[in-house]
Amino acid sequence: MKRKLSCGGLLCAILDNEFCAHIHQDIFSLAARLTRCGVDIIQYRFKSIPDRTALEAAGRLVKIAGRYGKTCIVNDRADIAWLSGAQGVHLGQTDISSWMARRLLGKKKIIGRTVHSQKEFNEAQKEPVDYVSLGPVYPPGIKAHLPAWGLTSIARLVRKSRKPVFVIGGITPHNVYSIVEKKITHIAVAKALLQAKDLKKTVASFKEQICSRKPFYNR
Repeated sequence: MKRKLSCGGLLCAILDNEFCAHIHQDIFSLAARLTRCGVDIIQYRFKSIPDRTALEAAGRLVKIAGRYGKTCIVNDRADIAWLSGAQGVHLGQTDISSWMARRLLGKKKIIGRTVHSQKEFNEAQKEPVDYVSLGPVYPPGIKAHLPAWGLTSIARLVRKSRKPVFVIGGITPHNVYSIVEKKITHIAVAKALLQAKDLKKTVASFKEQICSRKPFYNR
């Protein structure tokens, strides 16, 4: 999977346990459907649940993703990523350092880092991370309290980055091509996938545009 990070056209689905519960979606059934439909990465985000529950859920999601040859990454917790057999961890600014995570997970695992400012972006370029995540691009997203960067600012940072970049926040099949036009082809999506009425069509729309660099509605 690390080699694929250097290629274009990766779609990451953010599976947030609280949001899945809020919309009455079973997180495991949804993970199976997402990976079966063609999502490349499942990112498991969890809050306010016991560690044992999170570890058990992460282990199940790893197996589901592996069944379809996909990647599963755990949010925030390098220890749970390691114990569950996940392919990597995605770190926020309040989590353990990427240096510590690398010591725990070794060279083969994927480590990602969320950045919300120019300073954090610059720091991440020097860290042992495999990719950075920028956002939100557009409002509203799962993290509605964060101000949107705007596509122009995001594109400027992507051009400067020495590492692969995923963008996130308010991305839908209707606006993703504006992102692709800026030569950004790694995207992470939560609401537009988790609430999709036709999941197969929605995933296909995203993949067609980020892989072919042509607007889906003109194909």
